[in-house]
Amino acid sequence: MDVVHGLVFVCFFLIALCAISHYFRNSPLPVVCWVVLFGTGYGIVQKFTLTELPWIRLSPDVILYILLPVLIFDSSRKLRMKIALRVALPSVLLATLGILLSMFAMALPIRLLTDLPWMDVLFFCAIMSATDPVAVSAIFKVFPVPEKLKMLVEGESLLNDGTTVILFSLMFGKVVEGHELLFSQGVLKFVLSMGAAILMGMAAGWACMALMRNWKALKSHFIGPLMPLLFVYLVFCAAQAGLDVSGVMAVMAATITMKLVLLKYPKEIMPGRELVEFDRDFWNFLSELANSILFFMLGAEIGAHSCEFHWRLLLISLASLLMARSVVVYGFGAALRLVRIRIPLAWQHVLNLGGLKGALSVALVLMIPQDYAYRNLFLLAALVMCLFTLVFNTLGLRVYMKKADLGEAG
Repeated sequence: MDVVHGLVFVCFFLIALCAISHYFRNSPLPVVCWVVLFGTGYGIVQKFTLTELPWIRLSPDVILYILLPVLIFDSSRKLRMKIALRVALPSVLLATLGILLSMFAMALPIRLLTDLPWMDVLFFCAIMSATDPVAVSAIFKVFPVPEKLKMLVEGESLLNDGTTVILFSLMFGKVVEGHELLFSQGVLKFVLSMGAAILMGMAAGWACMALMRNWKALKSHFIGPLMPLLFVYLVFCAAQAGLDVSGVMAVMAATITMKLVLLKYPKEIMPGRELVEFDRDFWNFLSELANSILFFMLGAEIGAHSCEFHWRLLLISLASLLMARSVVVYGFGAALRLVRIRIPLAWQHVLNLGGLKGALSVALVLMIPQDYAYRNLFLLAALVMCLFTLVFNTLGLRVYMKKADLGEAG
């Protein structure tokens, strides 16, 4: 598209998103469900209509380097550090060992009941192991929920983003690029990637806040939100493309460092309430826009391609997903009791129902190359899994939380 047509398309696309947000604002389902359907309809019309509509396709680099950092920063900035530290151990276990267990528990029945290659199944299951708390957080605003439970859900989701992206890169190298993958090398790369990324993120977060303080920018509408945005992208690019370590973990570490440094600033240079609200709304807007673009693209990709519906495979994949989530949540709930960390059963039910699939899984599955043999099949399976969890898990969680007593201390 030329500049004029591209600008017109972007304007109409954003108007459509505003219309969806307006007309479905009271829907019991998350707005992204309707965005996916909008994208699917666009893809279908694009394929069959006589009217020439632009073909929309995002390159993997656009998804990785432009959309993903925004999503990670937005999730990281919402962490409440004091409460997050109290649930740190279960969050870390669920987000590391839990992801590995989920990947294998999901992959095993799919491999046994289908003819898909083992490594390709593991590749797909690694993508779909991450959880997304966006819809769950919206439900938490409606019902009274203990702060520790909120942080457990959000902390697990935030930390497992880093684990999932590292697993994705390892499996991508094996399945798509044909690199050799040894267990010892994978573990070493995982540890080094995490450690180096965290150190880079801490340095970037401290440098960002030092500049903001020296330039007296904390009270500036312009520089206040802009400086974190710039450093988020810089540290992500430096980690992911420069040193080949986890850009996701680098952004998380940078964001948390910014929050900790900000707490030590004198009150007289802290931003006022209006600027805090402006900064929050600015990042909420960027995060919602990135989410909408990814879900629209997933729907459009499916609608525009002639995907054969392998009903048996889709049902097996969905059942494996639900089973794997239950194994992880209730298994770790029982294991943590051995070290005297108690997660109430009612909280475990919320964690199980709250294991929604969202923007990160969509971003990763859209990064699969066009010539990969199982791309369309995995796109369709990802769409089914995301929609199912967003619809049925969300509705189930609403029903459960109306009746459940979540006040029990954990």
